[in-house]
Amino acid sequence: MKRLMYGCLFLAILGLTIGCQDNDQISSEKKAASATSKKSSVSPSAQDYNNRGTAYQRAGRLQAAAAAYRQAIEIKPTLIEAHHNLGTVYVMQGKLDAAIAAYKRVLQLRPDMAEAYVDLGRTYGLAGRLDAAIAEYQKALTRDATLVYAHYGIGLAYRHKGMFPEAIFALEQAITRQPDFVEALMQLGFVYRETEQLSRAVETFTTVIHIYPTNAKAYHELGVCHTKADAYPEAIQAFERALQLNPDTVETQNLLRVAQARMARQR
Repeated sequence: MKRLMYGCLFLAILGLTIGCQDNDQISSEKKAASATSKKSSVSPSAQDYNNRGTAYQRAGRLQAAAAAYRQAIEIKPTLIEAHHNLGTVYVMQGKLDAAIAAYKRVLQLRPDMAEAYVDLGRTYGLAGRLDAAIAEYQKALTRDATLVYAHYGIGLAYRHKGMFPEAIFALEQAITRQPDFVEALMQLGFVYRETEQLSRAVETFTTVIHIYPTNAKAYHELGVCHTKADAYPEAIQAFERALQLNPDTVETQNLLRVAQARMARQR
């Protein structure tokens, strides 16, 4: 009789235990389902929209990128990265006034961000506001004197203003810090050519060719300098090499004919 009672009691306890385990399992499943439901209903964060904008930008979908960055800013107005990225997209779209406003907002949020002054200066330069561009580049250099693109930007602006000594100094500063900076070397070569410092121009364009042997523009400019110096065999050789690299350049074709004609008259 006692065995029967213990057996019934064991079964009853076992049943209660199983029932509790089942209830716990059901409760856990409900909690997990509730958490999943809540997670899926959470709206994207500002950083999510910023990351989405970056993906769109890399894919060349600039309008979608701008919209995503604006959404990020709407959620978090102090997200510097989104303002900066939006400015970059606006530049790519040619919306320079909007880009200037975006970069200014970056600098309001973080006045010590030297790279943002460079971007603002570059945008002013694209808009033809050269004095404003120089001012922003100089602000960048007061915060980080090693920024080669700030020196380069100043040199480019001074060149377009016709202030050639200042342009040469700024471009040389950029090249000193980055000797293989081809764009700065090309601009320095242009300034030397425009100021009739032909031997220096030839030397500079030759340096570009050593760094970048397939630079058709450098060979073209080398040919122009040799033509100005009446060194027609060298000019012809440079123009021919430029055309090997870029056969469809009409200006180079015409200048090659001029050099060939002048050399023929010297014979």
